[in-house]
Amino acid sequence: MDRPGVMIPESCPQSANTRGRSRCHSQNGEKNHSRTGLLSEIQTPIRTEPFSNIYSLIPGKELGRGKFAVVKKYVKTCTGKEYAAKCMRKRRKGQDCRLEIIHEIAVLELAKSNCWVIDLHEVYETSTEMILVLEYAAGGEIFNQCVADRDEAFKEKDVKRLMKQILEGVAFLHKNNVVHLDLKPQNILLSSESPLGDIKIVDFGLSRTVSSNEELREIMGTPEYVAPEILNYEPISTATDMWSIGVLAYVMLTGMSPFLGKDKQETFLNISKINVSYSEEEFEGISKSAIDFMKALLIKEPVDRATAEDCLQHQWLQQEQAEPSEAASPCESSPEEASPVSSPEESEAQTQVKEDFIVMAAYTLGQCRQSEKENITSDQKAISKRFKFEEPFSSLQEIPGEFIY
Repeated sequence: MDRPGVMIPESCPQSANTRGRSRCHSQNGEKNHSRTGLLSEIQTPIRTEPFSNIYSLIPGKELGRGKFAVVKKYVKTCTGKEYAAKCMRKRRKGQDCRLEIIHEIAVLELAKSNCWVIDLHEVYETSTEMILVLEYAAGGEIFNQCVADRDEAFKEKDVKRLMKQILEGVAFLHKNNVVHLDLKPQNILLSSESPLGDIKIVDFGLSRTVSSNEELREIMGTPEYVAPEILNYEPISTATDMWSIGVLAYVMLTGMSPFLGKDKQETFLNISKINVSYSEEEFEGISKSAIDFMKALLIKEPVDRATAEDCLQHQWLQQEQAEPSEAASPCESSPEEASPVSSPEESEAQTQVKEDFIVMAAYTLGQCRQSEKENITSDQKAISKRFKFEEPFSSLQEIPGEFIY
């Protein structure tokens, strides 16, 4: 079995013409910042020969689809190895978005040494699209287990193992001053479904670089997982990802979304007021240390949240060391201390979201499936709609982004 995240050299024949039709966006390897939060330099050659000459489409269901991208399963004809090809339109809503795609490539390059981040194999470009050839994760999204019936859902020991991997991957990103900004079950894949494999973090389309010298403010993310500072248009930091990890842990352990309301406005209000329940009914059979883990993350002030390194040392994950492991960890990385967290200005707990805020909610196929699942198993896995408030949120416009690999 190939070690996850490690590139295996391939001996594909390559003609002189083929070699001449690739170009590279970096002369010196330096990753510059052309726009706030975006990397602009890449090392990966961009190949321009016909993609269909090298890869053959595997018939069947698409791996994912968004407003501006689609992911399909392909096989490299000269090796027979399977890959996931993420095809992204360069122009979106009349705007040239090639720089955003270059940034995504640069982040994948930066994380190439970390086996918990999906591996980038190569890149192609046509007149209208860029194609990222990515490692194929056969186990699919962890979302499927999150909303499964109790017998098929994650056990706490499974969540601990996978959460440790997620945190190691995120700690690596944070050490390199990258924030993902869209951590959710649909963006965590599994190398295999049965036996339960290892995780792969995917979809860096909303990711940004952060710096202690420059504040970054963005309104983006998936509504159920965005941190309070996103809604308040306060500075983004590595702590913004840690909030999402707290929500992710809650979903993985209970199958319920902690802040989800009947509409986006109610969801945002729940987040703003930190209306989250840790009732015995919802956490039946789940350890107290797991609840303490989430409480260390679902905190309004970013500076008070645990870092990825703090979480890796948390009692809940340390207890795993004494338990038998189902699979040996292929990634022995030891991420360093996460980047310092910038403390946003203190705001009142009842702050309303301004009307001109626009939430760029990442498109998620999972929301549709979640709604269907709610109808089927409303008693066991009902999506939480506990919180009802009379005061409405200001009108927010949602611009669909994309959830794809």
